Amino acid sequence: MNKNAVIYARYSSQGQNEQSIEGHAENNGYTVVKVYTDKARTGTNDHRPDFQKMIADADSGAFEQIIVYKFDRFARNRVDSIMYKAQLKKKYGIRVVSATEPVSDDEGGEFYEMFLEW
Repeated sequence: MNKNAVIYARYSSQGQNEQSIEGHAENNGYTVVKVYTDKARTGTNDHRPDFQKMIADADSGAFEQIIVYKFDRFARNRVDSIMYKAQLKKKYGIRVVSATEPVSDDEGGEFYEMFLEW
């Protein structure tokens, strides 16, 4: 069974790139079907064009996972992060994962993920 993922890349510095994210997808059996990119946008709010497009596209059923470089690339606002991740998981079965910060699916992993975002 083919598993599809999208990449969400919010670039605020020069040092990041999509290669490590694509490598993560490949190593975990995911096909990257789309890349959403917001450059020079803050993560402290959700006023990011490609972020909003990705959230809107979630109901298409075209992907099962959103891969970010680090969790703080998804959102730097903890409330937004919790709200969007819960919505994506509950409504669409989509999970947000980090290419560089692996966490388990259990309660301990959830706590660790919260710590990383903080």
